[in-house]
Amino acid sequence: MSVQSMFSRAFLIATAERAVRTFAATLASLLTASGTGIFDVGWAQNLSVAAMSAFITVLLAIGGGTLGKGDGPSFVGTEQLAPRPAAAVVPAAVVQATEQPSAAVA
Repeated sequence: MSVQSMFSRAFLIATAERAVRTFAATLASLLTASGTGIFDVGWAQNLSVAAMSAFITVLLAIGGGTLGKGDGPSFVGTEQLAPRPAAAVVPAAVVQATEQPSAAVA
């Protein structure tokens, strides 16, 4: 994978998705493992640990992107990031043929 494709929009979106998912999963596991009430939780420490997990995920994605052979942030290299499909273009003749003539209002 080239450096240009590693900083493509699709690669960055896939990396951000992984980081957000890791952040949420880490925070959820810390909140449930602590067994305390929602107001008794040490939020600063839990958010710090979740942010570090997300940061490590981003570093792993960059490492996987430079080592893998695919388009995405994967170490195995089988991930192919497909571009977003283009909007369908409908010819004007088809649009005009499907329009119903409006009824005359008296």
